[in-house]
Amino acid sequence: MFLLAIYLFLLFNCVICNLENSPRIVIVGAGASGIAAASKLYENGFENILILEAQDRIGGRINTIQFGEYLIDLGAQWVHGQINNVAYELAAPLGLLENTTWKLALYNSAGTKIDETIFKNTINVFENALYNISIPDIDISVGEHYEQKYIISISFAEYFNDHPEINTTLQKDLLRFFNLIECSLSASDTWYEPSIKAELEYEMSEGNLSINWKKRGYSTILDILMKKIPDATKELPILNNTLLNSEVINIDYTKNNDSIKIRTLNSQEYLADHVIVTPSLGVLKANYQSLFNPPLSESKITTIEGLGFGTVCKIFFQFDEPWWEYNLNWGFNFLFNESYRNELENDPDKKWITSTISLNSVEHKPHLLLAWVTAKGCRLLETLPDDKVLEHSMDMLHTFMGKDYNITKPNAMIRSKWTQNKHFRGTYSFHSVESEKVHASAEQLSEPIIKNQLPIILFAGEATNKRFYSTVHGAIASGWREADRLIKLYAKAL
Repeated sequence: MFLLAIYLFLLFNCVICNLENSPRIVIVGAGASGIAAASKLYENGFENILILEAQDRIGGRINTIQFGEYLIDLGAQWVHGQINNVAYELAAPLGLLENTTWKLALYNSAGTKIDETIFKNTINVFENALYNISIPDIDISVGEHYEQKYIISISFAEYFNDHPEINTTLQKDLLRFFNLIECSLSASDTWYEPSIKAELEYEMSEGNLSINWKKRGYSTILDILMKKIPDATKELPILNNTLLNSEVINIDYTKNNDSIKIRTLNSQEYLADHVIVTPSLGVLKANYQSLFNPPLSESKITTIEGLGFGTVCKIFFQFDEPWWEYNLNWGFNFLFNESYRNELENDPDKKWITSTISLNSVEHKPHLLLAWVTAKGCRLLETLPDDKVLEHSMDMLHTFMGKDYNITKPNAMIRSKWTQNKHFRGTYSFHSVESEKVHASAEQLSEPIIKNQLPIILFAGEATNKRFYSTVHGAIASGWREADRLIKLYAKAL
């Protein structure tokens, strides 16, 4: 029995050892899903693998860089949850992760700190209103769900009526604040875009949702996938078979061709038996018409166009000395009153500020603060020069927190620009009311293109994961899923 188990293990983990030629596999994109797919294929005996990466680095929307004395993440930053989270399962046993516990504060634009009890209780109402309900038969947006009391019996309006200390003005400001929270979670422009039905069906990994990488960055997960960690002598040959600055512009899988032809912007051509396509949904939306030959099916196009894709951006500030209690993991949240909001909305350069939701400490980096800006503001923010962004940011901080803190000017600033980058065009996907109307789903996006009963064009990436879209662990799992599809295919050939 023991020998049989050994035999089956070796058979499964070297599925193509008995084939004369390893199938040619090209992976488009060296983000989390592309690296995950390559690692699993290498571990199962596939050798003829090439990754074509458009950028001058690997990682995709994982982008850990040096900023002063610290490593920071311009993209994915926290591991979200511990249960059913492959990123956590890979990194936690190595002692690389740490739970973050936040100390939250809410400031309004008059410079007043909102009572902590009011803030906490309102957050609880917000969360209960979203998660403690059944999935509706008729889909509406998250915003409509809250504002129209369509499903729940205890709404914000009823809660406010029971708490007269929350006056009408504060009620309106709080609702706008929760609109921004939803935008930051879904990367949507407003909370009238995401589908309440889709959000209720979304699978959130249980556990702490802000698990940090200590002094490292999220790119550590790439080293784990490539087996560089924990033992560098066992590193898989992924980097040696990755071509950077190789933007794929066409994938030709016409019927009369024996091979798939992949052309890049630098006029190179590669042949493959299978292609795993991993670019962001934003890239697919922009390029699907020119990227595939013959054109994609109508159902695939409807899915690409129907799924939501947006952005969230970051601004990191570095200070000579912290002016806040750096030993606490602060989450300073901002509540815009109507007059300040209108003032900013009427200034074309400053209106992005109204999309700013919070200013956070950065774990293990005591001289840094991180501002989060949601989708609508990001597109404007990315077009502004650094000096204006810094000036506007300092004005904002003094407006909200200047009464309680002696705010100093940072000595350095850096920010993300995901929307402007044509290789991403945003940060992550969401499922909108429109997605539900046209029946667009992650599952449909993940369906491979079949030729001669074989999957020749496969799709991976966070947007293709029906359980965990928008996350790194969802991206990794999708890469493994498509690798498994090929592993099983060639296992049948033995």
